Amino acid sequence: MKIRFSPLTTISIAHDYYSEACRDIEFVPTESTRERLRAGRIIARMLEGRLHLLYEAEAPKKPVSDISGETLYFALRLQNTRFANITAPLLADPRLTPLFSNTVSPTTLDAPVGVTVAAGLHAHTPLSSTRPVTLRLLDATGNVLDARMLSDDNTSYDLRSLPNGRYRIEEDYGAGVIEQRQLLIDAELRDTGAWGVLAIRIDDGFYATPPDFTLTFAARSEPLRYYIVTRNWTAEEVAALNIVDEGAATEGRPPIVFAAVPAPLPDDFIQKSLLGDSSADIVVFQSQSAVARRERGLKKLNLNRSTTVLIEHLPLPGPERAKADLIVHLSKP
Repeated sequence: MKIRFSPLTTISIAHDYYSEACRDIEFVPTESTRERLRAGRIIARMLEGRLHLLYEAEAPKKPVSDISGETLYFALRLQNTRFANITAPLLADPRLTPLFSNTVSPTTLDAPVGVTVAAGLHAHTPLSSTRPVTLRLLDATGNVLDARMLSDDNTSYDLRSLPNGRYRIEEDYGAGVIEQRQLLIDAELRDTGAWGVLAIRIDDGFYATPPDFTLTFAARSEPLRYYIVTRNWTAEEVAALNIVDEGAATEGRPPIVFAAVPAPLPDDFIQKSLLGDSSADIVVFQSQSAVARRERGLKKLNLNRSTTVLIEHLPLPGPERAKADLIVHLSKP
């Protein structure tokens, strides 16, 4: 008997930091999703950082078992512990978990939303201490499931036991002031400590035309600073130092402009103890605009003394650096 598998969907990762595929995230199905995959005769395979879902077909575009309408949940686990150093924040509130889903359009991922991942038993604490406040619990389609008012004596909203799924809590403080918080109830996702969650609802059109989804990440951008530590240099030689971006035109990007930072250095700059003792002369050059992190260096980002090139290709901060600060030592006998 010949078994035929056809593509159901593919999920890729696009990250501006990398010149090639990003392999920083692992897709781990929840146990309930594993059961749905088995029921749908679907296999999940990772290949070069992409998740492929393949369904068993009894004929072209006809599945052996149709699971249209079901939602598959995957925990997103970071394989790179320094992912935050190279990635622009996805959410304004870092305490929330990013949720990627195809709620608006079945073939396109929505912008990530921040959710609180919780078990069925959950006590919700309002964002504000203002009382009274009316709290409403809504399901994923906007139906009100419960409503109650918290007085001065109540600090939290006990949601008791909720089945797995997506919910929304509205906090109504009156006068049109309403705060919202998204909830994802799934004890397994909570206990695994997933960095993020992917929720894919299987549309019946997937079997005929499998969509390609992409998790898109922007590279982290910040001012780029070079701390030039000189020894046995004259004041005139130090004053002649400059950084010039001579590779911008050939790489087809805007040039990065640097300026010397006047002393004393701000407190949020690098620890002075890392720059050596007081016998060294230090000049700091900072980019005048934010520079995006990138895996490959910049061509001809040069450290010069007047017009003489001292270092032709200055390094860029690697993923191990939480800040875009680099130290360059120049010394003479």
